Amino acid sequence: DKNFIGVDIKGARIWRGATDSHAEQLKNVAFVRTNIEIVHVFFAANEVDEIWLTFPDPQMKSQRKRLTATNFIELYLKFLKPGGTIHLKTDSNFQYRYTCEMVKANGFKILEVLDNVHQTHANDRVMQIRTHYENMWMNRGISIKYIAFIPEAKTLAEPEVEIEFDEYRSYGRSKLTPKTHGK
Repeated sequence: DKNFIGVDIKGARIWRGATDSHAEQLKNVAFVRTNIEIVHVFFAANEVDEIWLTFPDPQMKSQRKRLTATNFIELYLKFLKPGGTIHLKTDSNFQYRYTCEMVKANGFKILEVLDNVHQTHANDRVMQIRTHYENMWMNRGISIKYIAFIPEAKTLAEPEVEIEFDEYRSYGRSKLTPKTHGK
């Protein structure tokens, strides 16, 4: 009953999603390969019901690049329906806490906040869908966090709090496990 449009700049991710959806003969799936900063040109005003941000890079050193920063919320509001939902699913405590603080600073309606989505929603079919990255983090013992909220158009403010950086790095980097702080 819904259409799903995957958006990413990386062609390999688009290829994987297109290959899998074609193999499963899904007719309601499409993909857009683009830079996220111009995603609004692909959608009309009020065209999108929900936005799912699954495992974005937390961009701990660059607030303007975080996909839940207020500049991106303003961008999403150009095509998200009034009352539409933004979902964030992440392994990053930094990204999760930042987003919770941004939502609170702007008085957005919070639909759900979970420190461990798989513990809380063990029987929810949608919430139990696990991405490739999600499985990697869970196999490392890192819980998957989730927040769903309804943004509203207004002058937005960034949260004015210090948030501790994550202690681990992405796969493919030199450290694959959480820091042990000298242990």
